[in-house]
Amino acid sequence: MAERVSIALIGCGGMGRRHLRGLAVLAGSSQANVELVAACDLNLDNANFLADEAVELIGHRPRVFSNVDAMAGELGPDLQAVTITTEAAAHHRAALEALDVGWHLLCEKPLALTVRASNAIIEAAQRAGRIVSVAENYRRDPINRLAHALIRDGAVGTPRLMVETNIGGKNAILITPWRHMKNAASMPVDAGIHHADIQRYYMGEVASVYGETRLHERVRHNTAAAGPGGYYARWSAAYPDQIEPTGDDALYAHLTYESGAVGQWIDDHAGHGAGSHVRQVFGSTASLELPGDRNGRPIVLHLDDGTKIRDERILDYAPSYGLEPLAAELFGGERVWTYDLDFNATDGRILALEYYELARCVLTGQQPEVTAEEGRADLALTYAPFESGRLGRPVTMAEMLDGTADVYQREIDEHLGLLPLTA
Repeated sequence: MAERVSIALIGCGGMGRRHLRGLAVLAGSSQANVELVAACDLNLDNANFLADEAVELIGHRPRVFSNVDAMAGELGPDLQAVTITTEAAAHHRAALEALDVGWHLLCEKPLALTVRASNAIIEAAQRAGRIVSVAENYRRDPINRLAHALIRDGAVGTPRLMVETNIGGKNAILITPWRHMKNAASMPVDAGIHHADIQRYYMGEVASVYGETRLHERVRHNTAAAGPGGYYARWSAAYPDQIEPTGDDALYAHLTYESGAVGQWIDDHAGHGAGSHVRQVFGSTASLELPGDRNGRPIVLHLDDGTKIRDERILDYAPSYGLEPLAAELFGGERVWTYDLDFNATDGRILALEYYELARCVLTGQQPEVTAEEGRADLALTYAPFESGRLGRPVTMAEMLDGTADVYQREIDEHLGLLPLTA
């Protein structure tokens, strides 16, 4: 049996339950290298519920704890790594506690609630000499791997424009109430950061952003929605009938990439009527119509002569494309261009890839694909339209990363105790 890294889940709500499915997929693969040994949540009922699910899914019940100190006291160095799947506002505190103990870390996105909080995690990881991987899952979808290869291999010529549009949500509570609160991670931060990462993954680094954000829906209503994959239904009925959000729910931005390409980005979680989900890349010779994430639908390559390539021939335009062995095993081939899996099956497979990579890094000392620095860059890009709108000018990514542009984030940092309170 291959060496296995012992790991614990910190946060046993809906995201923790999804991660448990990823661990189960990895356990059933030919490259299992992780063992779940503990589940930790301030709400012991949540931890016990997840531990009971683990018996069915992975064949054993992890130990249950209500706080990190107790888990560290009993498991200590026998536990090698932890995953943080708490609400976003708790990420940096949980991460600092884990790194202080000496555990390696897989942290759900966003890495932290602000760039300043992300810096605290990066500094702690450097002091501890521990690995931090950010669970940014969209880029691990085989279809996004193929899109990345198509762009890199010149299928569209020189990339000139990327359009990323996501509109919907109406006035409903989306997934959980905290995702609508400024000091807990508003929806363009918690969900929009996925799209920030994809834009950087496809097009390279961003130089500057000009944008603004809005709080459209001042009241949101509980529709008892089950959330992605249905994993949040256990809690949604107990949410308030309505909430008054404090975090902006929409962002609109113009991006300038270091390459000279431009981007148009809308992430509007208050859209009424017909929703819109569009992802396109335009180049000097052709364009790509992308299907989105975790749905397995094919990419369409549009050529100048009117030809639309939407079948296996698209692989001819991406000679560098090839999935790593575990991804090929889980998705049915090294060069898949489409797949037919439901959301939960896809989600579990992608999460399995994150865990496999983390354990491999722990065992070999390699760095993960999405490091803490990458996670910080994604967060900085996500907040750039917020800061630009409040400053009334474009912001550079350099000033987003060094904290020069932090008008919107400053209040959050004060709330988190990372800055002194101002009058």
